[in-house]
Amino acid sequence: MPHIIIEHSKTLDVCLSKLLNSVHQSVADSKLFDITTIKTRLIEYQACLLGDGKEDFVHVQIHLLEGRTQSQKQMLSERVLSELQHILSDSVSLSVHPYDLDPTIYRKN
Repeated sequence: MPHIIIEHSKTLDVCLSKLLNSVHQSVADSKLFDITTIKTRLIEYQACLLGDGKEDFVHVQIHLLEGRTQSQKQMLSERVLSELQHILSDSVSLSVHPYDLDPTIYRKN
C-alpha cells in the first residue's frame, strides 16, 4: 500500500515511463511507506475537456490505508505535485489527491 493511479490525457507530451517512475519515486521518497508495497499505474484517457483552457491533464490518485495524519497527506500531495511540475510544462493541468481506504472493507490477496 499505497496504490497510485496516474490518469492522463492521451496527447500528453512526456515519456510515460519517466512520468510513472517519477511519481513512484516521489511517493517512495516521502518515507511514509515501505517501498516494496507501493504500486503505481497509468490510465490514459482518449478525450477530455478541461475548463481551464489547457489541453492536457495529469491527475494522481493516491489510495492509502487510513492512519496518516493530515500533515503527512499534505506533504505527500505537495511532493508529488512538485515532481509533476518539474517534469511537465505549465500547459498541463495538474492535480493530486490522497484518498483514505477503509481497512474494515479493503481486501487483497
